[in-house]
Amino acid sequence: MKYCKILLLCLLCLQLATSAPAKDKVTEKSGKKPSWIMTADQDWFTVFAQSDDLNEAQDKCLADIRQYIVNSIASNITSVERSFSESHNTDGNENIYSSYNSELKTAAAKMPFLTNISLSNATGTYWEKYKRKSDGTFYYIYHVQYPFTEAERNRLIREFVKYDNEMYGKLTALESEYQTLTDISEIDEGIKELQPLIRYFFDDVRKSEAESLLDTYRSAYSKISLVPESKELGRFEYSLMLDGRTLTYSKPPMLRSETATSLELRPEGDRYVLTYDYSLCYPTDDNAILISYSFPGTRLSFTLRFDVTEKDVNVIPSGIVVIDVIQDKDSTLLANVTINLRSRTEQDFEVSDVTFTLPGIVEFKSDNTSTFIGSGRHIMHFRQSLENPVSSGRGMLTGTMKVTSGKNSETRTFTLPYKLVLNQ
Repeated sequence: MKYCKILLLCLLCLQLATSAPAKDKVTEKSGKKPSWIMTADQDWFTVFAQSDDLNEAQDKCLADIRQYIVNSIASNITSVERSFSESHNTDGNENIYSSYNSELKTAAAKMPFLTNISLSNATGTYWEKYKRKSDGTFYYIYHVQYPFTEAERNRLIREFVKYDNEMYGKLTALESEYQTLTDISEIDEGIKELQPLIRYFFDDVRKSEAESLLDTYRSAYSKISLVPESKELGRFEYSLMLDGRTLTYSKPPMLRSETATSLELRPEGDRYVLTYDYSLCYPTDDNAILISYSFPGTRLSFTLRFDVTEKDVNVIPSGIVVIDVIQDKDSTLLANVTINLRSRTEQDFEVSDVTFTLPGIVEFKSDNTSTFIGSGRHIMHFRQSLENPVSSGRGMLTGTMKVTSGKNSETRTFTLPYKLVLNQ
């Protein structure tokens, strides 16, 4: 600190020597010239500024006072940081995460504990009014004596270290919170909290870390997917998911259909249930409902298509198709497929020739015939070896199956949500 004061005095002497030429005349003074001008002590320092306006000269002095204190904190924080690095934080002091550079001065000037710097705290002020010999205009030189003890400096350093660690703690908390998001609104909250952190961090390491996390939060909107959970005529259940986690959202989507009426969406836990009236729909129409969410910078859209002829069919697939894939000892992939069936007839029936394709993955086909008895819900299973690798996921699939009851036989087309689980 002694070195800082000596350097400041040298600069003040140079500035004073060049700012008020001897040919300019003092025309007015605020009082008797004090002895503390251009001196310093262990408990205070002095600054001065020149301006054609007295108020502006005061403001310049205040800025110089703030900068002096910030520089003092910055130089000591740098030495503290080196000490921490050498001791590996064994003394319990707070860590400083990167070397401090000149940007610290700007950051520290915004600290809440430095807002009490004011000329009202000065222990002395003095000004002189000069008349320029060259053109007869006037200017002021304003001097300030400001208290700054070693105890105050150490207090501010402690406050800075505490504040700095709190800011980094917010960053690490936001990193953890991204992995446990439960509501889409939390993405926007995270973005808002990260922006002031980026403005604060004055070292490249933490600033880069915060900027990278901000990019992660912003890109999250485009990674949200609508995952079907169950589907039957007049009812559709789905989830909103991000990186395999289910999210909720308080803002409802836009629902639109050219044929279905009475569209109603309601939350059920962390899922959403869409019900609709299909009584005025014709089989020849393009029967579909558009579900569209608007997120900042992107839009999530999903088209639900439904077949109104299901109401006239005695046996229909329903629910969600579950595909459990296991890897055998010889690295062969074996898929266990489960399909739910709903029967309205008391007659026995058979299901055969089941085929469907997962988008861009593989075709599933069962040549087996399964027999079921009576009405109600039934479960159909079949197994199939897979030649190509697959990964866990969810989505919609479209397939066909042959249903035979007595002498009647028909091929049914179905569109259902699926869930593929890879067990390794």
